[in-house]
Amino acid sequence: MIELSVVIPTYNKKKTLQMTLQALNCQDYDFDKFEVIIVDDGSTDGTIKEIKNLIPKLKFKTSILSQTNQGPASARNRGIKKARGKIVLIINNDTIATSDLVKRHFEFHQKHPDEKFGLLGYVTWHPDLRVTPFMYWLEHGGPYFSFSEIKGRKAGWERFWTCNISLKKKFLLENGLLNEEFPYAAWEDIELGYRLGKAGLQLLYDKHAVGYHYHPTTIDSIKNKMKANGESAMILKKKLPKNLLPPLAKFPRLAIILDTIFFFKPSFFLLEKIALWAETRINLGLIFDLLLLHWRIEGLREWYNISQ
Repeated sequence: MIELSVVIPTYNKKKTLQMTLQALNCQDYDFDKFEVIIVDDGSTDGTIKEIKNLIPKLKFKTSILSQTNQGPASARNRGIKKARGKIVLIINNDTIATSDLVKRHFEFHQKHPDEKFGLLGYVTWHPDLRVTPFMYWLEHGGPYFSFSEIKGRKAGWERFWTCNISLKKKFLLENGLLNEEFPYAAWEDIELGYRLGKAGLQLLYDKHAVGYHYHPTTIDSIKNKMKANGESAMILKKKLPKNLLPPLAKFPRLAIILDTIFFFKPSFFLLEKIALWAETRINLGLIFDLLLLHWRIEGLREWYNISQ
């Protein structure tokens, strides 16, 4: 009997997805009691073919759903609806599970049967990666998951991060899934967390439920993600009360004006050069922060251009 469903949205990451599935194939949990649902969001790199070739080697039941590219919110929703387990564990296609990850999520829900309880697991860089000063900063003061700021067991809806999180399927379906207005992996999970929080979500944290993030990240590679973050902040602006919004969503026009004043071409060129030099050498957090802030504001500009 399927008790837990692992939902993985994916787009053009066939090699990393294989690592994710191989890690799930090494779980110390009954393979007859969990399934994995992969939702391919319009990949063009041969993902479906690769995974179909891998399925005969997998010990757990596996489903592959495919759709045209509609974004991670849509892909996750489709997987959640398809899930047969009462518990849904949502991870990313580059979350490499430790051997007890599924077991820890399942046992948490056995101990907390109330449908309002959810569990957030810990995510950090994969030990095989060379963690540059820039990558270290991303999760220690930068815009990536701030697990170090969680004190005690309570995570709170503000940390509803869909990289390693489990909930009861019934609670999700009754209180709304991810909002598919969000086209990117940016703010869509926090917006759902806010709605679930209003419905009484009790999100707890287990630092020992570990998933390793296998995603080498550079300043160049994160640029488009930051622009998407800025665009999505304008969608978030319509969904949350103003006092809960991040600063860019509260004051987008002011941010654009200040960015135009302070980040004119010569100064931004110098800032970027310093950041690129430092990313593999030294943690210049303030420089990294200013650079990524500029790109998020670029996303705001793009949103205004599209919406007009």
